[in-house]
Amino acid sequence: MTGSNVIDAEMSRLYSPAKAYWNQREKIALSRDRLLKLSEAVGRPSDLSPSQWAQLMVFALEFKPDIILELGRGYGNSTCAFTEVANLLKPQPCRVLSLCISDSWHARILPNVQRIVEKSWFDPLEALQTDILTHDFKSVLANYRRIFVFWDAHGYDVAECVLGTILPEIADKPNLVVMHDMSDIRYIAEPAGNYSLWKGNNDGSKRLRIGNIDSAVEQAVSVTDFARRNKLALHSADHSFHTELTDSQKAELKQLLGDELFSLNGHWLWFSLNEITGPFHFPVPPEQLKQEARLKQEVPRLPAWRKTAGAILKPFVLRALNYSKALARWFNITN
Repeated sequence: MTGSNVIDAEMSRLYSPAKAYWNQREKIALSRDRLLKLSEAVGRPSDLSPSQWAQLMVFALEFKPDIILELGRGYGNSTCAFTEVANLLKPQPCRVLSLCISDSWHARILPNVQRIVEKSWFDPLEALQTDILTHDFKSVLANYRRIFVFWDAHGYDVAECVLGTILPEIADKPNLVVMHDMSDIRYIAEPAGNYSLWKGNNDGSKRLRIGNIDSAVEQAVSVTDFARRNKLALHSADHSFHTELTDSQKAELKQLLGDELFSLNGHWLWFSLNEITGPFHFPVPPEQLKQEARLKQEVPRLPAWRKTAGAILKPFVLRALNYSKALARWFNITN
């Protein structure tokens, strides 16, 4: 690996956001009007812009997953984008499993979206209001072959779940893991002056810079640590767009998709366990640590009466042993 935690060049052989942008451009162009209406219905372009919708969609379309696992839904930008992907992939089946503890999608956004799309559009989607940390991913992922993970829920506990519980279940299958809210410092403006120390908690006014990553979320730390331990590449979508698209391709994409759906900046990273052969090094899941702690507590202990008897008899046993040793020495001397 190089000194940076964002590896580019040769490591991008399996998948490429730039190639996906180009290869899937016609499908996005045909969906353009609906995507813009859906983005307006969600009403949170600052969370995920329409151009980011398009970028994530082409990457998923190119990969052709049979399940898209959305970790963190918020108001539903990516939920709509990936549900549109599942519909565009038909007749190939693709399930969208969206997990989030927030009720914003059901309470505020879903009625807006229902006014735009037909009822069958929701068929691939299962949007659950649930705790990601307690979900049974082993049984959920067992029957799927190509897994696309959109990791947008933040915090070290979620990172522990993703890296220690989810990734072991998909390591031997075609997989992509995409992470939002991470910028490539090579393609953003350099901040001026002094800075405030980042202390976690997704504080957007304070940023962390680690390797080529600029972010305000804890998973930037956790995934960098995981990548280093496994000699795994973390790829920047921005670097792919800036370096792999030719000038003529950029011009055509801009003309076809417009400024709303085409941008060279995505502010997301991705990786795939398919790029390394292992052995993999995963963090130990919390439930395994708890189980090991319980087992230690359940080790059989001596009854109290045995401890008392042992304490009483110990000096007599020691004297007997010393007496035996003395006799043995005397016997050896006299013989």
